[in-house]
Amino acid sequence: MWRPDRTLDESDVPRDLPPQERRNLEEFIRWADDTAESLPAPVRSRLKGDRKIATLILGVTGAAGTEADRRELAELLRLQIPAPWSWVARERGKGYRQWTDDRVPGNTDERRHKRQKDSGIQAVLGWIGHPAVALEVDAARLKLSALVAPLRMPDQGIVTFVTADFLDCVSVYPDGSEWPDPFAGAPTEIIEMAEQIQPMFVAQLKHLAARIESANVPLDPNDPAVLLVLSQLTLVRVALDRHPAQIVADLNIWPPGSMDRPAAARGQVSVHASRHGRTARFQADLIAGAEVLARRLGPPSIRPPYAGGRQRATRRDTQRLRDELAILVEQDPSLTPALLLGLVQGQDPPALHQLRTALGAEDAWLPDQRRLERNWPKPRR
Repeated sequence: MWRPDRTLDESDVPRDLPPQERRNLEEFIRWADDTAESLPAPVRSRLKGDRKIATLILGVTGAAGTEADRRELAELLRLQIPAPWSWVARERGKGYRQWTDDRVPGNTDERRHKRQKDSGIQAVLGWIGHPAVALEVDAARLKLSALVAPLRMPDQGIVTFVTADFLDCVSVYPDGSEWPDPFAGAPTEIIEMAEQIQPMFVAQLKHLAARIESANVPLDPNDPAVLLVLSQLTLVRVALDRHPAQIVADLNIWPPGSMDRPAAARGQVSVHASRHGRTARFQADLIAGAEVLARRLGPPSIRPPYAGGRQRATRRDTQRLRDELAILVEQDPSLTPALLLGLVQGQDPPALHQLRTALGAEDAWLPDQRRLERNWPKPRR
């Protein structure tokens, strides 16, 4: 497409489009004619503008193109510069950018995060290489791209953040950082269009996933992680004629499970695992992560009362020991645990004999000094 800051003569768009590109534009025009009236007003308006641009491109790049058509096209492109999404915070210092594939986990939370990410990668590797995926994605690409065209998403990052918002999900990392909200600070027009596009876009993604599953592809069409991948495949034009591992390396991946953030904000733990995530280890990691999130976002947990709510009781033998020690100390205030256990002329002290007799202990019985110290009568003030 011509860049709006260039003249027509400087444009890098060829005067004659390749046959496949012309067919794509013609197919888009036919689809727009069939679909436009069923779309909400803001989306319909943008779609009609895109249809006019496509029509002018077909005319300008053909033999019958006129100078008037070229100027009209240049003016339309000048007025319809893609949205920059400059309000989305994507600075290099953001925490979520630190979590790359080569990061070495440094603690329990980071190791759990890596296991969950690996689970997500393995789940996608299990289905993305199936031939039906490429066929269905290619068939759905034009319709899905046209549906979100009014949002003017310029790159894979924005596609990922917007899709995540449409799916009502967000990535949370061990250090508490999250993906940015793509609509925080967005113009009102963008937010209103997104609200109308969201249900249709999600429905189309689920329909695409269901068609792929019907071709005996092992995926869960209701898993948000699957829908996030399909969104990138259709809107970013990821090459699917490569090894699955190479394809997955170019994608933003979610694990096959999620934590309920509103529940965590209430101090509760609620998790959801898709059919790809029904393993004991993954679910244990998911619950542990949800517990950390609940501690960070919600009020403290409420533990049951000690001893079922009854008053804490002292063991009978301990209470009896305390009573007898109190009698000994009353008789000899200078007595200490060490003196009680010491030898007097090679014999046990009389106080120890008295304690054994009172407790009914054997003649060779010796109490533990630390236990004596814990239960020794406190001096009166």
